Amino acid sequence: MTILIAGIILWIGIHLIPSVGVQYKQALVDKMGMLAYRTAFALTILTALGLIIIGWQSTQAVFVYLPIAELRIFAIGLVMLAVVLLGATGRATRIGRLVRYPQLTAILVWAGAHLLVNGDSRSLILFGSAAFWAVLMMVVITRREGAWQKKPAPSWQIELLGIALSLAAIAGIVIIHPWLTGMPIF
Repeated sequence: MTILIAGIILWIGIHLIPSVGVQYKQALVDKMGMLAYRTAFALTILTALGLIIIGWQSTQAVFVYLPIAELRIFAIGLVMLAVVLLGATGRATRIGRLVRYPQLTAILVWAGAHLLVNGDSRSLILFGSAAFWAVLMMVVITRREGAWQKKPAPSWQIELLGIALSLAAIAGIVIIHPWLTGMPIF
């Protein structure tokens, strides 16, 4: 459990630097250069993910509540929605005109879906922390950036390509999920 929690703390902490510690980030960029900063940031994210995965796999699941089996299909639908939201991140999309933070909303939906179908302690820690982090980042970014400036909608061709890529990502997740978590989706 310690490794899992360390990975979560590292994940949240490193993401707070560009959002809350703007002067600290700038000092690091001035000292290291932008390329070195981005490389260190990415390596820290990968380290956090590695710790989370190792921590998850090495932690015994202790059930806190019994999930409702009938919610499994609903949860799968929510995760599919989360992947589509994630696919709308960082570019102009119609989804991005409806949802200010598609990436963070995707994390929140993904975490909520997993909390519906996993009632064990490690799930509560991981997915509860992910939901907390997503909401925290939405608040922090909104305070930093102010009013929402919607991007213009792209062509339907670009929109459909994004959805097709999201569907391909869903297929990849179905394949890799059992290996990564030890739990098949179906």
